[in-house]
Amino acid sequence: MGYLTADGLEASVQYLAATYPAFCQAIVLPETSVEGRTSRALKIASGGGDRRGVLFLGGVHAREVVNPDLLVSFAFDLCQAYADGTGLTFGPESYSAGIVKLIVEGMDVFVFPLVNPDGRAYVQAPGGDVWWRKNRRLDPTTGCYGVDINRNYDLLWSSGIGTSSSPCDYQIYKGPSAFSEPETRNVRWLLDTYPNIMGMIDVHSYSDDILYPWGDADDQTTDPSKNFQNPAYNGLRGVPGSAVYGEYIPQADLDWYTSTGDAVQAAIKAVRGTVYTMKQSIGLYPTSATSDDYSYSRHFVDRAQGRVYTYTVETGTEFQPPYSEALNIMTEVSSGLVQFCLECICTVTELARGTELMSRLKLLRAFRDQVLLTTAVGASLAESLVRHGAELVKLVVADHAMRDRAAGLLASVEAAASRDTPLDADLVSRAQALIGELAERSSPELRDTLAAIARDAEQFKGQTIADGLRALSS
Repeated sequence: MGYLTADGLEASVQYLAATYPAFCQAIVLPETSVEGRTSRALKIASGGGDRRGVLFLGGVHAREVVNPDLLVSFAFDLCQAYADGTGLTFGPESYSAGIVKLIVEGMDVFVFPLVNPDGRAYVQAPGGDVWWRKNRRLDPTTGCYGVDINRNYDLLWSSGIGTSSSPCDYQIYKGPSAFSEPETRNVRWLLDTYPNIMGMIDVHSYSDDILYPWGDADDQTTDPSKNFQNPAYNGLRGVPGSAVYGEYIPQADLDWYTSTGDAVQAAIKAVRGTVYTMKQSIGLYPTSATSDDYSYSRHFVDRAQGRVYTYTVETGTEFQPPYSEALNIMTEVSSGLVQFCLECICTVTELARGTELMSRLKLLRAFRDQVLLTTAVGASLAESLVRHGAELVKLVVADHAMRDRAAGLLASVEAAASRDTPLDADLVSRAQALIGELAERSSPELRDTLAAIARDAEQFKGQTIADGLRALSS
């Protein structure tokens, strides 16, 4: 066995769609590559409705040959496990059949394993260049080939941070304009066409890293005016450790990146002990016009766009490891990808699935935004649900009776919130009992969080939710 060719990867995508048509769909991307190759992504999902999506990209840089194979392997494993009703096992790390079912039936998983097919074909061709990174655009003026696809997105594209404007630059030529390349436009099309995508990982090599935005400057959470759209700071970005400029990121987003990255890191480590370092992208080196920063930035440019939380995962310790080591990398990183899916599932949506509450999700979200998040205690509770969402979902998925109880309590709380009526003592006691049972099965951190919630619940007896939140926050 060995690394798949560009044609082999394309055949694998089509094979999966043909083998599992009930829940695996091949999406033909709208633009062919520079050399005329058709690209396809997979959508793995059973059912529809209100659900989140995640997007996995691979093969952006041609010489990084592990990652397209990794994503095809991940897709094969997920499809086969769901079809067979089994769990997933990655070395000593395992995910139950219930978790597989939850992912396939509770979200849309998009896998685009080979963004840059021309580059891979050139890397693997006799007489090609095994270390080629870019696509195969020919610049007619210089006769030089290639644009670095991961420097071609519309995010500080003209800044020059970590890019080159020379078509003959072997590594980081950014192209004649942002989105000049069909490969980057295909990724943008996926984000535009499937606005439910809220999480993305672009899989690269190498350095055993989990990188999160931003790449152009150190993150800061206190001054929103210091942001990539503000021309007053042009020329001041791209300096690690700068005392003059830091790129703004909301604290809640930074917290999400930290907690989710920790979970992905732990899932990878559990397989064979490999420790991936989690850090901000600029900690590797300053960059601009990259897929992760662009995808995350879209919400800031246009608030109508959904927020997409993005990472770049740098796999392994070399571009083209022996295939035996590549298999190990595929196994451990696949565990991280499954965990990422779990982290992106909404706990409330999952509890509501299959019940009449699904029709009231908009009301629940309005309550979250207009009531819960307007108080310190409510905001902390919402943050806890996000931070521990994957663990909570695992707990309730493993016990159907507990899931039914949790869904029933959620329905009762929603009814009280919508009518602005006081919570009776029996409802609060039922909630405390369920919280106690969850705490007995949870991690120490979640146990402490649940204990605090159970104590605070006393405040709500005989009060509306809004009044109880205000009393606790005063």
